[in-house]
Formats: sequence, C-alpha cells, structure tokens
Amino acid sequence: MRRRWHARQPACYDECVRLVVAGTMLVAAVACGDGGKKAAPDAGVATPPVTVVPPMKPPSDLPPGTRSLRLVSTVKVRLFPDDKSRQIGTIAGDTRIGWRDVATGPGCNKPWYGVIPQGFVCGAFVEPSTKPPGGVELPRLDRDEIVPGVYGQVIEQGTNIYTKDPKQKTAPASDPLAVEAGLVKGRPLLGSVKVRQFATMTAGGKQFWKIAAREEEWLPAKAIRELKPSSYRGTRLGDDTGLTLPMAFVWPRGGGTKAWTRGAAKGGGTRRQLDQRTPVPILEKHEVEGKVLAYRIGDGEWIDAANVRVAMPVRPPAGVKGSDRWIDIDLDTQILVAYEGDLPVYATLVATGKKDTPTETGIYRIWRKASEADMKGLSGEDPYSVATVPWTQFYSPERGLALHTAYWHDKFGTPGSRGCTNLSPIDARWLYFFTDPQVGPGWSMAAGAVEAPGSVVRVRSAADPDPPVRGYAAKMGDEGGGG
Repeated sequence: MRRRWHARQPACYDECVRLVVAGTMLVAAVACGDGGKKAAPDAGVATPPVTVVPPMKPPSDLPPGTRSLRLVSTVKVRLFPDDKSRQIGTIAGDTRIGWRDVATGPGCNKPWYGVIPQGFVCGAFVEPSTKPPGGVELPRLDRDEIVPGVYGQVIEQGTNIYTKDPKQKTAPASDPLAVEAGLVKGRPLLGSVKVRQFATMTAGGKQFWKIAAREEEWLPAKAIRELKPSSYRGTRLGDDTGLTLPMAFVWPRGGGTKAWTRGAAKGGGTRRQLDQRTPVPILEKHEVEGKVLAYRIGDGEWIDAANVRVAMPVRPPAGVKGSDRWIDIDLDTQILVAYEGDLPVYATLVATGKKDTPTETGIYRIWRKASEADMKGLSGEDPYSVATVPWTQFYSPERGLALHTAYWHDKFGTPGSRGCTNLSPIDARWLYFFTDPQVGPGWSMAAGAVEAPGSVVRVRSAADPDPPVRGYAAKMGDEGGGG
C-alpha cells in the first residue's frame, strides 16, 4: 500500500487531517474533531481513535525475500516523504535499513520508504537485500576503545599546520621538517586547540599527525600532547544494580580522593575507604536539629553527609508524558539523572559551566544529535577549537549548548566547561543512544522536529529550582514546572 502525500502540510491543515507521529514515523492520519475547526491545545477536545499502520509487506517492485534496504550512498532522512521536508537525519552508505511504510511524494521518482526508527528516504538510493537490517554504529569504535581514535592537545602556541602538495617533491631548504613528504608550511594555530589523529608519518626525521579526515593537514607530533580519555562511568539504577533514588556519589570533603565509612551514625569506628565518585545507596539519614550529619549506606555502615553528593528523586517537568525519556541536571551537585517518566534509570557526575561561563538553567529539548562534532568559539578573547567531539547532543540552538563527551579531562563532578555539560566518554555514548530522537546503526546525525521532538533536558539549581522553558522546547507547548 502506498499513500500520496502533499508537500509541507501542517499538523492540522485545511482538509482537517491530523498527522499522528510515533517517534518521527508518521503512522496514521485521522480526521480532526469539532467540525473541522482547529482546537486549541488545552481546549479539552477528545482525540479521535487512532489506527496504527502495521509493518508493511514488501511492495511489488521489491523481489520476494527482501529483508532490508541497502543504501547505495549516504542519504538524507526526511521527516515526511518529500525532498522539501525537513531533514531529520543522515545515514551512511552501505547501511541496511528496515522499513515500516511506503509512500509516494515529491522529489523522488521511486517510492519513499518510512525507515526505522524514524523518517523517510528516497527509494532511488536503496537496493533490496536478503540480509537483515544492520550497519556500523557511528562513531565507529574499535574493540576496547572508549573514544573513536587518538586525540591530542596542541601545546606549542603558533604551531604551523603543514599541507601536502602532491606536485612538490622536495621542501624548501628553509623548512627541513618537510623534506621527503612534499609538505608546505601553512597557517599557525592559535588559542586552545585539540586535534584528532587520523594518520601518522615520518618526514625529515620527525613524526607528524594528520589532523583532518579529508584534507591533507599535518602537525609535528612534538607540538602535541596525547590526551588520555577518562574511563569514568556513572551507574545504572533499578534491577541491574539495586540502586534507586535517593542515592549518592562519594565526594570527600577537602578535596580528598577517598572517604572512610564507619559502623554507626556517630562513632562506631572506621570500616572501609571508598573512592571518590563511588555510587552508594541512601538507606537512612541521621539528623540533628534538622541538619543531616550522616547517611546509612549499608548494614551497620554510615558515611558523613559532608563526604557525599546526594541525588534525590524529582518530578518530571511539564512536557514529559507517560514514560518519555528525559534528563535532569542539578548544577549544585553536578549530578545528571536520566529518567523514563518518573523512573530514574541512570545517574552520573558531570562537569557544567565554570563561574565565568556558567551553564544556564532552563527546560530544553534535544534538537540535534551528531555522532561527531567540531566545536569552535571564544573563551573570553581567546579562541578555542575542539576536533571531532563524539556523541554530541545539542539542546540550545540559540547558544550552541550541548551534552557532549569531554575526552580531554577527568574532572567530572567539578564545574569546568564553557557552558556545555561535559560527560565522560562512556556516559556520553550511553546517553546518546538513550534519548530521543533515536539513532540507528549508520546514523551520523538525527534531529528533532515539532511533530516529533527530542527528549526534555532540565537544568536546575537551588537558586532556580523551577526554571523556565527555553529554546525550541517552547515551540512544543512545554511549560515551566516540575522539580
């Protein structure tokens, strides 16, 4: 079965048909109520019954036994079957995708296929395959890697990039570093610069890093300090670990790295040392005159309240419905908790904005995900450039704020960013695949839309516990509240 689509129709348009979206897959069209009038969102008009379209059988132009559609090149995923419709994703060539729907529409001389998990691709870029859907997770990780490759910090200010000139057999005598490689000295790098290693070579007796995926750009290895990404990870909550909220992360007072537990709320002798950032349950609290002095974290085991950061359960903000996935960030404790509705499922420590570049409180929605993203800007008057940041989730297009990997430090639990929320690589990857919009194998980008928005992100503090809606979350009809 195929459906004919009209381009650029709003969600409840003149013919009075409402588009019903699951994820970003349009699954049905139903008549609007109230005699064709457009009801206000809070008017209390009952929604007509919705019939979800079941998985489609292969259309007649696909051979029997077709189990997936192989992409013959990198393709754009559209929200609706129309090449003018908003792009909501990019899928790499050679990925085999599953489909749920077939439609005809403008801009494609073959069927549009509704793909899993969301959107439509033009059939001109696919070929039938008897293999099941499958592809490579992006960014691609080799076995035992926690980030996709090797990264470094440029430690010599003004270091020049070298470019490779295939016509040049020898370098100028004034530049012995480029002998044997046909390299030409280019622009200097200024400010704080982090690079990724795409290849290495030796030229003129010196090691060079290739720092661009496609361009021939090279840096002397002696000007780069290799970075060691953090192996820190948060903790699952629920049946996997037995942990739930309230829970805490060990954070020793005075900047120490270990904290002692004891056998009683007061006194009781020491029992064991726990490392900083160790997750512990909160089973009971000991208070004196309304002040919590200690928490029980096990049978006959207590820890001073001054040695932990506590995560308490909170109510979902407006905009979260049912079991929607969303994220809560507490700037005071530097704790992020991932929820499904009112059920906490993951907790970790993060690094939000420094005092001079604070992270702004608010209720946001993830509007774009990128498997890797280059980040550039100014820190005060100083430029900075960070190459290929994996698992980036932008939630404020106006300010360019994001949840993203920080492969250059291990200070999670301490503010230290330029306004974004820094995550360890393991946490960033987990959250990237947890939130909406969903990202399938081969997807290098996914974007939310008004018709199918990304997950809610609430950033709050004791000074602003009930922050306002900001950015494109306001277009979703979200209202402030919760907490």
